[in-house]
Amino acid sequence: MVYKVECANADFALKSYPPKASDPRDRFGTEINALKFYEANHNPYTPRLLAIDTTRCIALIEWIAGRPVNAPSVDDIDQAIDFIALTHTAAINGGESFGLAAEPCLCGADLYRHILLRLEKLVACSELNCFLTHELADALEAAKRHAGRIDYFTPLPKPGQSLIPADFGFHNAIKTGSGRLNFIDFEYFGWDDPVRLTADFLLHPGIELNEENRHRFQQGMISVFQADENFERRLLHLLPLFGIRWALILLNEFLPERWQARVFAGETATWEEIKEQQLKKSRIAADKVNNYLRHPWS
Repeated sequence: MVYKVECANADFALKSYPPKASDPRDRFGTEINALKFYEANHNPYTPRLLAIDTTRCIALIEWIAGRPVNAPSVDDIDQAIDFIALTHTAAINGGESFGLAAEPCLCGADLYRHILLRLEKLVACSELNCFLTHELADALEAAKRHAGRIDYFTPLPKPGQSLIPADFGFHNAIKTGSGRLNFIDFEYFGWDDPVRLTADFLLHPGIELNEENRHRFQQGMISVFQADENFERRLLHLLPLFGIRWALILLNEFLPERWQARVFAGETATWEEIKEQQLKKSRIAADKVNNYLRHPWS
């Protein structure tokens, strides 16, 4: 949870993290270390960490006054590319202290395994039976065949990996009055295949990129990671599997524990309304996978 703390001379963000007992991932420690890493490397796109309380897992962070990025401009895309480029090049200065990002996808088999784990949790939801066993199953098999055209089982070696702010995208960005972007939320930060970051940015259901912006970001990432001669090939062959993964993430609200967390956060719609809404979004994501398989991006 994030709270705005208003003081006489300045405002601050107070962020409370889930206790380690409720989440096996150290989200508090990961974000704290990521913010320290960015500050040490003078990254201009992240807020400053001001204070922490390790006992209660809370952090006081610079408050960024601004607005959401709902309709990204070309300049927004360029700033996102620059942020990732700076993150990548700074990895030699403190990056060795980080482990793998949350749900790392170092090969196609890793990604497919994450998909199966999500499916396993959702199969108990009878409302999803038709969608999962017919519509999504066909798209998943086609996506797996498409991914199988590259080296599917060999994990990407460390020299090809990069530090990535997993869950990166404009949904986690604040645009100031000057037009500068600030990226937030680094609880899943760590080493991974940068193809994962690129695919998630391109496919995130919260922000629809037009063709120009999609192509610009894609080419920007190819340029940033040009030392990896297989980067573009992995991206184009793994995109459908990442699309299936997003289709499943959108169905999280069908899980009772996820719904309870949403209610705690202030959700006012009924569970039935939210499930209907999320299933529609998941169908759209699955349709995008099928469209991509018919007409792959270049």
